[in-house]
Amino acid sequence: MQVLKEKGLHNLGVKVWLQKRRVERLGFQHVAVEMLVKGYSVVEGAFRGYRSVWEEEFGGEKFRILMGRGEEEADSLLVDEASGPVAVSPGEVEERLPDPPFPLFVVDLVLKHLHTEEELSSLRVQISVALSTLREYLWDRHLVITSVDAQTSQWLAEAFGYHKVMITRARPNEVLWDVGAERVYILRPDAPRDLTREELMTADAFLIGGIVDKIPRKGVSRVLDNLVPWGVARRISLRGSVIGVPERINRIIEILLKARYVYQGDLEKAIISTMTKKDVYARLYVEVNRAARKVGKSRVVDWGLYHRLRKWLPISEEDFVTVCRKAGVEIAG
Repeated sequence: MQVLKEKGLHNLGVKVWLQKRRVERLGFQHVAVEMLVKGYSVVEGAFRGYRSVWEEEFGGEKFRILMGRGEEEADSLLVDEASGPVAVSPGEVEERLPDPPFPLFVVDLVLKHLHTEEELSSLRVQISVALSTLREYLWDRHLVITSVDAQTSQWLAEAFGYHKVMITRARPNEVLWDVGAERVYILRPDAPRDLTREELMTADAFLIGGIVDKIPRKGVSRVLDNLVPWGVARRISLRGSVIGVPERINRIIEILLKARYVYQGDLEKAIISTMTKKDVYARLYVEVNRAARKVGKSRVVDWGLYHRLRKWLPISEEDFVTVCRKAGVEIAG
């Protein structure tokens, strides 16, 4: 929008194929990412027959995205190949972006050989979804996949489709040293300390292990500490516990992005907004067992626990009853 404003353009028509739902949800963020990844350009002119699907104010002026058939006129057009002068090139957008592209999200695959075929399939999906999630806030250059062999590089490229992700054989310490990333946090659930708000907001990079533990392997996550000696091990916890905190790579990245760009550093809000039903039930189960007291031969909680928990856990009365029953705990009152 800054570039469009400088060119005096406010109504961008779309001639290339874009996913309408993502445009309606993300607006110019989605347009910018598509320009950067696929090399689309903007040409200037009068283009009739479009319909407005997004409107946003920037710098005191209104900017719109128009696509599909309608009666409105665009003053510029997003195209695959320009037949005339280009008003905005992808390079003009990219030069406004941070270089190096901090924060970096580094997924290291040095332990890929430990995975079963089922785990590798899940890993591929998680990394692919992570890129899609990252594109809602930043873009491809913020994702780095390290310790990648030739075979893995091929199936990652197939999963990503068009992309500008850095996929490299190099170890994470080499990449992070080259770009000058000083504040590096190694994320693992068994880390001794929680990631703080300040660390989240000022980090140059987050290092995440490309590990899918359908078969738990004790201590493997600590390998990352040795790969980046100046990195600091941290965990993402919810009120002092990692139980219920999503473990999938894409969910971890989603939590970090939401906390940093939506919730102003509030990790708890980001975690809760990212939890699946399974995650919520896992945490609720622990909280119920922790609060249960012995009454005769029974274990009991009261409805007060439900009202306390629902202030921060997204649960219903039905959820509470279901989990109490699974835990073998009676509800008093």
